[in-house]
Amino acid sequence: MRNCCNDKKFLKSFFFNEDYCFFCKDNIVKDFYLCEDCISKIRKYDKDIFNDYGEECFKKDIIFYYSGMLKTKIKEFKFENGVYLKKPFGKLIYENLDKSLIEKMDYIAYVPSSKKKMKLRGYNHSKLLAEEISKYSNIPLFDNLRKIKNTKSQHFLSLEERSVNLQNSFLVDCDLSGKNILLLDDIHTSGATIDECYKELKKANCNFVWAVCLCGVF
Repeated sequence: MRNCCNDKKFLKSFFFNEDYCFFCKDNIVKDFYLCEDCISKIRKYDKDIFNDYGEECFKKDIIFYYSGMLKTKIKEFKFENGVYLKKPFGKLIYENLDKSLIEKMDYIAYVPSSKKKMKLRGYNHSKLLAEEISKYSNIPLFDNLRKIKNTKSQHFLSLEERSVNLQNSFLVDCDLSGKNILLLDDIHTSGATIDECYKELKKANCNFVWAVCLCGVF
């Protein structure tokens, strides 16, 4: 005999109704995309975040831990065409941003994907997050941070290898003199990706970079 409850969840996954929680697809929600039960299971990041560049030109924020249900949903978002998850992730990020600081931002940038990865995946998940934050904040997107070479996957590399792997792989081809940039990424592991993007933005003479990651591994 078929389980009616499982059938209900199966149908919801294919015919998605935005009145239901985007994570559990069970509880009815309004406006926030996630139910209170799912939100309560997401752990806020509470470790010290080190700044190697000085507070006057760089700030890094990590919002949640990469664990539990959030980890599962980020994997779906990145590797299983879970584009619909940009809405709850975008809302989670925006609701946790320092609103007094976001008012000072001129552009929203995002960690770019290589052409090879774009062809494989079909979309840049970090850009999708940036687009959501742009909608909420009315701050324009910055599309001139580009990845100019294919690199090995960071997943199986050591912390030292991650940094070497990404050297000279990004480029900004315009002048950003006096501009403040909000830089978005999904997962912070070693920080190598954010660091390399920051270096390129500074080469373009930007005034300040605020790096925000949805979640952190360590």
